[in-house]
Amino acid sequence: DEAFAGRGQIVGISAEAGMGKSRLVAEFAQTVERRGITVAIGECQSFGRNTSYLVWNAVWSTLFRLDNRLPEGEQVQWLEAELAAIDPALVPRVPLLGALLGLPIPDNDLTESFDAKLRKTSLEGLLVDCLRAQAGKAPIVLVLEDCYWIDPLSRDLLEVLGRALAGVSVLLVLAYRPDKDVNSRLGVENLPHFG
Repeated sequence: DEAFAGRGQIVGISAEAGMGKSRLVAEFAQTVERRGITVAIGECQSFGRNTSYLVWNAVWSTLFRLDNRLPEGEQVQWLEAELAAIDPALVPRVPLLGALLGLPIPDNDLTESFDAKLRKTSLEGLLVDCLRAQAGKAPIVLVLEDCYWIDPLSRDLLEVLGRALAGVSVLLVLAYRPDKDVNSRLGVENLPHFG
């Protein structure tokens, strides 16, 4: 309720393997969806620790309402239209979303000059803008499962988005096994809206 009232929250669900984290998250997601709230779920994979942004691919595909059955060119056009609806000034940054969404989006005049650091920070800023815009229309629940397998760039994005959602209608649910290293790896445990 706090999150849906515009005071974004992060909830960590920590339990040993087999204790029902995924079942609890699935039941919660169904309950929230019955209330008409968008739920975007991503799952970290053991093989994905070296695959950048793997957990975020499904989340942002859901938030951008991408249909992966369409040809890639049509998906890119849809993505451009989604960004234009948020703010036309965001459209030139669409190539930054290619790696995140697994789409071959060639660089343009703006993005071709970006080095790796600028590309990363610009992508993070773009996603913060998109999340705030979408949450301004309706509450959103983001779920990241099996966070103990999160890759480094996904973890960085988690921290950036976690900091940004404090004043928006977003609930971020993180499921992971208790491990002395997990919380420090997630980077959001010390935020005042983490619980």
